[in-house]
Amino acid sequence: AISLMTASLSADELRVELKHARDRMGLMRTPGKIMRNFALVLVDGLFGLGNVLEQHKSVVIFLLSPLALGWTMTHYTHPDAFRPPVCGETPGGGGWEVEFAVREAAWWITLGVLSSVGFGTGLHSGLMFLFPHVMNVVLTVESCETVSGLHTSYTHPCKLDCSLTPNYDDGTATFLAIVAKVWPQCFLWGLGTAIGELPPYMVSKAARLAGQRSGEFEAEIEAARASNDVFSRLKLWTMDFTEKHGFVGVMLLAGWPNAAFDMCGMCCGYLLMPFWTFFSAVVMGKAVLKVSGQACFFVALFGKSFFESVLNTVVRPLDTLAQQYLSTSFSLAELGSQKRHELLMQFKKQTRYSPSTLMSKYGSRKGLDIAGLKRLFNDFGDAAERGEIAKRVLKLWDDNGDGALSHGELDPLVSSTDGQLSLGELDRAIATTSLVKRAWELFIFSLIGWFAVTTIVQLAIAKQLELDEEAVLKRSNKKQQ
Repeated sequence: AISLMTASLSADELRVELKHARDRMGLMRTPGKIMRNFALVLVDGLFGLGNVLEQHKSVVIFLLSPLALGWTMTHYTHPDAFRPPVCGETPGGGGWEVEFAVREAAWWITLGVLSSVGFGTGLHSGLMFLFPHVMNVVLTVESCETVSGLHTSYTHPCKLDCSLTPNYDDGTATFLAIVAKVWPQCFLWGLGTAIGELPPYMVSKAARLAGQRSGEFEAEIEAARASNDVFSRLKLWTMDFTEKHGFVGVMLLAGWPNAAFDMCGMCCGYLLMPFWTFFSAVVMGKAVLKVSGQACFFVALFGKSFFESVLNTVVRPLDTLAQQYLSTSFSLAELGSQKRHELLMQFKKQTRYSPSTLMSKYGSRKGLDIAGLKRLFNDFGDAAERGEIAKRVLKLWDDNGDGALSHGELDPLVSSTDGQLSLGELDRAIATTSLVKRAWELFIFSLIGWFAVTTIVQLAIAKQLELDEEAVLKRSNKKQQ
């Protein structure tokens, strides 16, 4: 409602005052208004959904309802269709495969959304999940010497099991074949990052449609024009490039790591670019162009043969020339190999396994004993160092002292976010409670919580903008009468 203090203001002055009030809105400052407006958004959404369903009543009645009912009944009439696979023995049922595909897609899309909306956190779900997964696929393919029969989906129970592949090099472990194996997960993650870019576009478009003259977009532009720093200039360049090139401009801006892409989304919303034009351009840029480049880069980086070929054909000849003409002992090839090894070790510490996978690949009849642990940590030093790691792990987690880890002893390390544990969680230098596991879960839940809170606040502010414009127009109409 408009107070008596603002009754004498013009429409433009009133919009400015109302904008200042919206800028002060937050879950801590104005919790009542935020939750009230969010409730109104939910009500609007329910009415909107009802309208859509009413408009497509025949599709709901004759297609969606029978499909949902049939799928539910199939769980009871054909339970074998929903049984998971037994690795190396029986494949999963058809129903299980469908539900697995949905779970896998939801996992990567959710991670992509969280990565895209995590402004200022300095953390990236690609670095924590996607790129370590790519590394694991590359190293496993090099070990198996084939991609035939190898499951590379992140949540598959038979993931990266060489025992399911031919026991010989069948010529399928090529660079492009490995890229093709990891590309679906990369695409889904990129699709999630594209979805995460929608809020700035939708808020800016809603403000423009509501007739706001001094909204977030104008404030960003004014602030950028008043500054001379590189990031402000990048914002202005992004806006000009988007306005000039439209669909192609948005696709190209989304196709590389662009810190100012929020400005592109706000610009497209302000210019009333159609939703599907904007979203398809962002998907093409982020989920096709950018992730394809990232997939190729990380497959090349993690793949030993490709990396060695680059060193032999490019880097080592340069080292030879430098040593001949500059009389230096510095070796770029050795430095590159050292940094690659350090990076691989960092990613390998994030390698995640389910307890059943650890037991099937590295366990014995007793459980995960010292020999299995040495094989599990095969890349972490020489035989003596691996032996020390295995002893340390047993000292940390072998509660009954039988010299092997059981399922029950591994369960406290398992994260509730993905049902897996990392090598870094398994091998820690101090015998305390699972602090790393708890910190990891706390971070994941905090990230999801931050995304939920941010979404609620932004939707509430957008609803307040709509209410403010209605109040301004209502007052203007009264004055005209």
